[in-house]
Amino acid sequence: MVPTIDELRNQCRIDSDDATEDQMLTLYCLAAKGRAENYINRKLYDAAVPENESEGLVISSDIKLALMLAVGFWYENREAQSLPAGFFSILQPYRFIPL
Repeated sequence: MVPTIDELRNQCRIDSDDATEDQMLTLYCLAAKGRAENYINRKLYDAAVPENESEGLVISSDIKLALMLAVGFWYENREAQSLPAGFFSILQPYRFIPL
């Protein structure tokens, strides 16, 4: 499942009652999900993969961790152009390379 706002606030060490960054955290999370999908060459789903999506993948706890890692990194480094190696290391086992 995609990280919740509360989980993202916790990752970024933002007070749980401070909603001022929620829109930015949501945007970072959507961008992280897109980067993850591009890297692993698979569509990520919250709950279940549709029957017609043979290479789709449900977001597991380690993929969720990779998304949270990216959000935290972008939150702290707002002008960063690359992601930390840990993001790719976590996602590597899920990478699909078509023949």
